[in-house]
Amino acid sequence: MSGTGFRIALLALFALSGFAGLIYQSVWSHYLKLFLGHAAYAQTLVLSIFMGGMALGAWLSSRHARRWPNLLLAYAAIELVIGLLGLVFHGAFVHTIDFAFVTALPAVSNPMLADALKWLLGTLLILPQSVLLGMTFPLMSAGLIRRFPATPGATLALLYFTNSIGAAVGVLVSGFILIDAVGLPGTILTAGLINVALAIVVWALLKRQPPEPRATTASVPITVASTQSYRLLLIIAMVTGLS
Repeated sequence: MSGTGFRIALLALFALSGFAGLIYQSVWSHYLKLFLGHAAYAQTLVLSIFMGGMALGAWLSSRHARRWPNLLLAYAAIELVIGLLGLVFHGAFVHTIDFAFVTALPAVSNPMLADALKWLLGTLLILPQSVLLGMTFPLMSAGLIRRFPATPGATLALLYFTNSIGAAVGVLVSGFILIDAVGLPGTILTAGLINVALAIVVWALLKRQPPEPRATTASVPITVASTQSYRLLLIIAMVTGLS
């Protein structure tokens, strides 16, 4: 496969990754609504943990990715783990609510502690996958930029576009088609299978490509002014995300 074909294939696969990722967010809200007893609580918890976990995953990637020799292979491994967690999520949820309502909650007399325990268990159910989902974009983007360093801006823009389009379609399909057709267990199983298939396809594509170039450290002097400007831009980005 040519370099252009390889790049197009990865962009298409990343759209599927976004498709599966937003299926998780959509379905988690339905699951946790059953556990927490209120749709607004479930949506609030899922959105905060989903976004916070993705932020943590992106941060972890930024801290360690430079030392990894093959970022796209690491991306495939992350997709595989996400898929496997998706395949076992329904069973884990059932065991969790059984533990909560049969063992843990009856032993708690304080209503506030009981609510806190339910929120904690709900967080533990979705946080690991959220962190891993946050690692996919940095790994894919850095891996592609290593292989196609001449067009970093276009690479980032296309990755964001394809992933976002896939995510939008994933929400629509899960909410209006999959849940009605196969229920919550079948919907999250579908997302898990997509992630596992993505991992296998990316791994197969990488076997036919030359080794990934190693990251190089550019010899650009860092001044106090540029560091301050960089931190200011990060604060601005955080505030826009808050708004």
